[in-house]
Amino acid sequence: MNPSFMFLLLVIGVGIFSHTMYKKIKLLLALEPTDRANHIQERLKNLFIVAIGQKRLVGRKKERASGIMHAFIFWGFCVLLIRSLNLYGEGFVEGFQLPLFGDRFILGYLYMGLKDIMEGVVLVMAIYAIYRRAVQKPERLHNTWEAYFVLGMIAVLMISDLLLDGARYNLIALHGNPGHLHYFNNPTYGSEFSWTPISFIASIFVRPFGPDALNVIMVCMFWLHIITQLTFLNFLPLGKHFHVITSLPNVFLKNLGYPHEKTKLLDLEDESVWEDESLGLNHIHQFNWKQGLDLYTCTECGRCKEVCPTFTTDKPLSLHEFNDTLKAELFANADKIIERKKLAAKLTDAESEQNEEVKAKKVELNEEINAKMLELNAEKRLIGEVISEDTLWACTNCRACEQVCPVTIEHVPRIVAMRQGQSLMVGEYPQELNSALKGLERNGNPWGLGYDKRAEWADGLGVKTMAEDSNVDYLLWVGCAGSFDDRTKKVSKALVKILQAANINFAILGTEEKCTGDFARRVGNEMMYQMMAMENIEVLNNYNVKKIIAACPHCLNTLKHEYPQMGGNYEVIHHSDFIDQLIKEGKITINNSLEGALTYHDPCFLGRYNDVYDQPRSILNKLSKQGVKELDRCGTESFCCGAGGGRMWMEETIGKRINVERSEEIVGKNVTNVAVGCPFCLTMIEDGMKELDKDEEIKTKDIAELVAENLA
Repeated sequence: MNPSFMFLLLVIGVGIFSHTMYKKIKLLLALEPTDRANHIQERLKNLFIVAIGQKRLVGRKKERASGIMHAFIFWGFCVLLIRSLNLYGEGFVEGFQLPLFGDRFILGYLYMGLKDIMEGVVLVMAIYAIYRRAVQKPERLHNTWEAYFVLGMIAVLMISDLLLDGARYNLIALHGNPGHLHYFNNPTYGSEFSWTPISFIASIFVRPFGPDALNVIMVCMFWLHIITQLTFLNFLPLGKHFHVITSLPNVFLKNLGYPHEKTKLLDLEDESVWEDESLGLNHIHQFNWKQGLDLYTCTECGRCKEVCPTFTTDKPLSLHEFNDTLKAELFANADKIIERKKLAAKLTDAESEQNEEVKAKKVELNEEINAKMLELNAEKRLIGEVISEDTLWACTNCRACEQVCPVTIEHVPRIVAMRQGQSLMVGEYPQELNSALKGLERNGNPWGLGYDKRAEWADGLGVKTMAEDSNVDYLLWVGCAGSFDDRTKKVSKALVKILQAANINFAILGTEEKCTGDFARRVGNEMMYQMMAMENIEVLNNYNVKKIIAACPHCLNTLKHEYPQMGGNYEVIHHSDFIDQLIKEGKITINNSLEGALTYHDPCFLGRYNDVYDQPRSILNKLSKQGVKELDRCGTESFCCGAGGGRMWMEETIGKRINVERSEEIVGKNVTNVAVGCPFCLTMIEDGMKELDKDEEIKTKDIAELVAENLA
């Protein structure tokens, strides 16, 4: 016990930590605002399940061993927090214990036992983590000195505390407690050492020493533990292990109701946003504080790049490096960002001023402030100077990275916003997009085919349009692929056959339907997206449409989640989900007659964006005699076909083709049928099979086609 020394250590350690955290938080608060303070109950649920419960680590079958290792280290530190507070108190008052944790309470003994066991467990997990990095060397991990240093400090913390208790046990039990040390010894619960088996084992290692040496060991271990802990605390904010501090708030503040922050609806008529280059993300100061917190929280665990279809096919997109690069740019411009925030607070609402003279002065002042703020922009543009163009445009928006991230970092919204900046402010984007974008502008579809031909696929099928009869239960949203792509037209016809067999009262828009604009938004052309969306919403609302069936997950996602931003609110369901309901309600019956092994490819925008996984499998298991043979990468970790994020309309010239990678995986499963639920996936998988010369052996079909072929 040395109150003066303990006080000095706490003042220095906590003081430095507080100063570091103040600077980090100050920078976050200087970034753009975003609302993450709603639905507290749901946020707390996520906190306990995802963060404290370590769901994405323990729950991931592929890496369960390492997940359990990390989880036990985390849980161990949660348990040992009470021990740490007790030790700090011990530095001031001998025998200090937090209320209810003393030797008069059973809670004190229960905690003593739990603490002891957890220290042993954490020590074993830390040793395993070092072994895993040094010997097993998983490809996704980055073996840096920082990782070993942190694991070493964790081991020192556990060993020092165990040896502290071990030396104390020997002094009390073997040497008659010459220093009158405080220890738990309740008539009802017994001695504390009967509750601490790991400390007893630790005592064996220092048993040969005499009382004086044991006392020195005990004191040294006490201060080594305290100093290591304060060093550890101050080291955390300086590198990737900052996630130890930020992961809990980052999970608590994750987006709710949709997998990540929705693409911002830009006000394209506001002249000021064009002047200050604030359409999309062009400079680092335009990040919002949650995006900044995401950068703080990246653990550099490599899980994102391991599941990323672009990285695994040798494209220049490594999301951990992407985050690191942006974080470095954020820190390099910290002072400018904070100063910009101060200046922004001085801007006044000049337009509401009635006095013309005062108004003129306010306008002049605002112009001066805006000029100063413009001077504080980062010297580098985000794209081209911080992040390369090839990196930006490689992303398929599949969200595999976000799904597997243990700390719920939202990658895709940043990428889409940066594409908005490039498309709108700089006018630079892959030139192969021009044809598809012109097709949208002229004919309302990326194929560029005449809009008057949109309903020709339905000739002779007895399908009515909303213009002919809008008194229907459902609108069938056909989509551009279902209307113009010869292969996908077969899916549209199959779906009509199913709906008619179930006596569903539905109609299509026909020539009044246009592309939802999903493709345009994903490549950053917000202007084109809003034009498409406004026209579609006007048509839908005029017909008072309430329920929509969509065969394309991209259309589903846009209609369901993005159109509400512009006043389009509809109940939208994917055709696989709807067909599953028809089967379960007995409105259609299907034969269990599909021959040959069958597998299913999960579309990214159906699964990871809209949580539709079970319904397609329910249908396919009823169709196939052998059931669904799952791919290695399936469900939440399904591998992208390569067409999302606008990549359907871009050439894939770098590395291996993503659709070939996926097709090879399907071929390796020795199946004769592969089912899909997306027109893009249908095209990409079929093309992959053709490239592998397997298109005759393995038939790729949409779920609707398989159901239509097997109607009873």
